Amino acid sequence: MAVTPAPIDVVPAPDNLVSSLNNDQQQQQQAIMSAQDTPDYNPQQQPTPNSQILDQDSYNGRTPQATYRAYDPTIETLSSSAALSEDYDPPGPTTQVDADIQKLAESLTLKELAGQMTQIQIGMLLDKSGELDLGKVEYWIGEWGVGSFLDTPTNHGDAIQKVALSTGKGIPMIYGLDSVHGANYVDGAIMFPQQIGLAATFNTTHAYEVGRITAKDTRAAGIPWVFAPILDVAVHKLWPRVYESFGEDPHVASAMGSAVIKGLQGNYKKDRTRVAACMKHFIGYSGSRNGQDKSSAWIPDNYLMDYFVPSFQAAIDAGVATAMETYIDVNGQPVVGSHFYLTELLRNRLGFEGMLVTDWAEVDRLFTEHRSVPSLKDATAQCLKQTSVDMVMVPESESFAKDAVTLVQEGRLERGRLVESVAKVLQLKKDVGLFEQPLSDPALLSLVGSQQDIEAAKEAVRESVTVLKNEGGVLPLSRKKANRKIFVTGPAADSIRALSGGWSIKWQGAEKDEWYQGRGETILEGLRHEFGSRSVSYAPSVDFDGNSIEEGEHGAYLRAATEADTVILCLGEKPYAEIVGNIDNLDLPWGQLELILNISERVRGSNTKIILILVEGRPRTLQWLPDQVDAIVMAYLPGPWGGHPIAEVLSGTVNPSGRLPITYPRGPSDMGANYYRSGIDPYKPLFPFGAGLSYSTVEYSGLRLDHSELHTTTYEEKDVGDPGDFLEESEEAVEDEDEDGEEAEEIQMDIDDSNNAAQTLKKRHHHHHQKRDTTPTRLRKRPSGSPPSSISATIRLKNTSTLPVKEIVFWYITQDYRSDIMPEAYMLRGFEKVSLDAGESKDVKFRIRRSSLAYHGRNLRKRVEKGSFTLTVNAMRPEFQSIKFNVV
Repeated sequence: MAVTPAPIDVVPAPDNLVSSLNNDQQQQQQAIMSAQDTPDYNPQQQPTPNSQILDQDSYNGRTPQATYRAYDPTIETLSSSAALSEDYDPPGPTTQVDADIQKLAESLTLKELAGQMTQIQIGMLLDKSGELDLGKVEYWIGEWGVGSFLDTPTNHGDAIQKVALSTGKGIPMIYGLDSVHGANYVDGAIMFPQQIGLAATFNTTHAYEVGRITAKDTRAAGIPWVFAPILDVAVHKLWPRVYESFGEDPHVASAMGSAVIKGLQGNYKKDRTRVAACMKHFIGYSGSRNGQDKSSAWIPDNYLMDYFVPSFQAAIDAGVATAMETYIDVNGQPVVGSHFYLTELLRNRLGFEGMLVTDWAEVDRLFTEHRSVPSLKDATAQCLKQTSVDMVMVPESESFAKDAVTLVQEGRLERGRLVESVAKVLQLKKDVGLFEQPLSDPALLSLVGSQQDIEAAKEAVRESVTVLKNEGGVLPLSRKKANRKIFVTGPAADSIRALSGGWSIKWQGAEKDEWYQGRGETILEGLRHEFGSRSVSYAPSVDFDGNSIEEGEHGAYLRAATEADTVILCLGEKPYAEIVGNIDNLDLPWGQLELILNISERVRGSNTKIILILVEGRPRTLQWLPDQVDAIVMAYLPGPWGGHPIAEVLSGTVNPSGRLPITYPRGPSDMGANYYRSGIDPYKPLFPFGAGLSYSTVEYSGLRLDHSELHTTTYEEKDVGDPGDFLEESEEAVEDEDEDGEEAEEIQMDIDDSNNAAQTLKKRHHHHHQKRDTTPTRLRKRPSGSPPSSISATIRLKNTSTLPVKEIVFWYITQDYRSDIMPEAYMLRGFEKVSLDAGESKDVKFRIRRSSLAYHGRNLRKRVEKGSFTLTVNAMRPEFQSIKFNVV
C-alpha cells in the first residue's frame, strides 16, 4: 500500500545539473526492455514527449569558471604526480565499522535492514511525464526504508534525500550514477575519451585527471558514488563493451584503472569534491565465449587469476571503496550466487573489504535465467547465504526486501548477516559525508564545464589518437600548402554523438547533436578550425548502416573527391551500449567499406591522397581495403571535444603518441586473439597491440641489465602475519620441487580438487586501507656474490627528428621455457611515456622483480619457475630490442 506523502518542503537544489535520461525512441523499446542488464542499464518507465536534456541553450544562467584550484591542501588533497607515486598510501574503505554506525545498524528493524540493502532505479519514483512523484518516493522510503537509488535523478536528487531525512530514523540515501567517461549524465560537465581511448594515451596522469574531474562534476549534482571504472580486459573484440574497457592487457587495465580510482576518490573521506569509486564487473564479464554481451564465460582458473584478476587486485590496493559483481556465469557458476567468486576469491584471497553491490536484477536472475533456484525467495537466500553481497540492485520491486525479512523470520537466514552488510552500507554513507552534508553543494556548480576541464579533455584526445598507417609520409598535412583542398565525408565526419558513443547524456548515447548544446566540436568543424573553412569541403555520402544519404545530384561526393588533394573518410560506429551493441560480424557495414572502394577507384592514378579516420568503440575489420588508403588514424571514441585534437594530429600541430591498447584484427579468426597468446598460436592481426606511429624517429640503443641473474629467495624477512599476492613482498613462500624435479617458488592456495573452481583458498586478513608493514624485523644479509632479488634494466632513447615527441616504452617479459603451463609469447610488465625534445636523449629504466615473473600453475599455485627469461622492449614494433636473464 502506498504511503501518503508527508507535507514536507521539497525544493531541489538549483541547477542540480543532472540530465534527464529517458528511454530510447518507441521503435527501440523492445530491444532495450529485453536488455535490463546492469546499473549500467537506464530504463525509465515511459518515454516522454519532454526534452531529453535540461538547459537546451545555456547553463541555465550560470557561467562556469574558466579555471579553478584543483588541489586543496586544507583537506589533504594531492597533485596527480604525488597521488600516483609508489610511496602514496591511498585511503580505502573503513574496515573497522565506527561504533556509532554499528549501533545504528543493530538498532534497525528487519524491514529497515532489508531496505538499506535495497537499491531502486529512479524510474520507480517518476510519473509518466518524468517528474518526481512524492507518493512513490514516500512508498519506497517510508514503507520499505530503501537506502539507495540509481540512474539519473533528473534534478530530483535533493528532493529524494529530503524525504529520506524526514522519514523514520532519518538515514540519508546514497545515490549511484554511471559517470564513466566524465560525468556523462551531468548537464554541462565535460566528457572525456571513453576508456579505450584513455588507455591509448598510456598516460596515468590523464587517467587520474579524468577521475578527479568526473568526481567533482558528479558531486556537484549531489551524488557521492559512481559506478566506475570498468576493469574487465577486452579479450574478445566483438564484445560491445570493448570501448568501456582499458583494452586487452591486464597490466594496462591495472595501471590506468588504479589511476582513475585515485582520481575519483582522492581523500574522499574528507574531500567533498570526490566520490566513492566502484570497480566493475567482478569477475570474468568480458570473457564471453562468443563475444556477445551477457553470454557465458568459460575461463580456466589459472587464466582467470593471471589475466582477469590483476586489475581488480590493483584497484583494491588503490583503496577502491566499492565493487560490483558481474551478471554472467563463469564456468557455469552464476557469479551473484557464488561463494567462491564473491567470498573466497574477492574477500579472502584479494582482501576486498569495501561494500559490494550486485549488478542489475542479478538476484532475480538466479531464478529467472540461471535456473539455480526454484523461486525468487530461494534466489535471495542463495545470494545472502553463499556470498558477501551487501547491496542488491533489485531494481524495480519489493521482492528482495520482502524475501530477506521472511528468510530471517523463518530461521533460514541469520539477522546478523543483514546487520553486517548494512553496517558496511552505512559506513560508506558516513565516509562520503552524507550524515554531515546530505544535500548537493551549490558552490560546486561554478566548477562544472570550465575551460580548464575542456583543455584536459582535449589533451587526453591529443595523446590518444593513434596513427596506424602513414604511407609515403602523407601525414602530417601542411597547413601552409597553397590552395589546399580537403574533402571530408563519411557518417562520423560531422557528428558529435558519434565521437561520444554510448553512455553520453543517455544510456544509448545522444540521439541528436543538438543535445550537446554546442559543447563540442565535430571532426569537420575541427578540420575547418585547423585548416580554414575555405580549404575544407564536405558532402554526405552514407550513414552508419552504410545506406546512401546523398543530397542533391547523385555522385556529388565522388566528384568532390576528384577535385581535392586530400580526401578524409570518417567511418565507424553509431552510438550503442551493452546488449544493444551486439553484432555478429566485426566488419564495418558494407556500405561504409564500399565508400572506401568507390573513392579509391575514382581517384586512382591521381595525386589525391586518402586518409581514413576510424571513430569506433571496438576494432571493426576492414577486409582488404586498408591497402586502398594512404593513412589510417584510429580515433576511438574521443568524446565531444575530439574534433579539433584529431585535426591537430593530421596537421602536425600535435605529434601523435597514441598506441593501440588492443589487437586490431585482420579478419574473423582474429576476434579472440590477444598479443599474450601462447607461443604456438598464430598472431597475424592487421595491427598488433602497441601499434602506432609518430612523425619523429626515435632510436633505441644500449639495452642492458645491471645483473644477468635474479635470485628467487627473498632476503628480507618481515613479520607481516599472512601472505599477500606478490612474491617480492616476502609472503609465506615455499620452495618445492615440481613433478619433474625442477625447483619452483610458490604461494600456497588450498584447492578442493572436487571442484575445478577452487572452492577454498587460504584465508587472508589483509586490511587494504593500510599498507602492509614493510619494515624488516630481521634482515638476513644476502651472501656475497649471490644473485640479487631484482634486476634493473636500462635503455637509451634518442629523438633524432626536429620535432618534440612523446614516446611510449613497453617492457615485456617472456619465460623461454616453462614446465607446466605454456609461457606467453610476450607479457607486458611495465610501460612509461617519455617526453623528448628534438635531438634529446634519455635513459629509461625498468626494474624486474619476481612479481614480474609469477604465474599460476595448473594447481593454481602462484609461482616463479627457475630458468631463462627474455626482456623485450617494444615487442611487435620495428624498434624492438631484447636481452636474456636467468632466474636461479
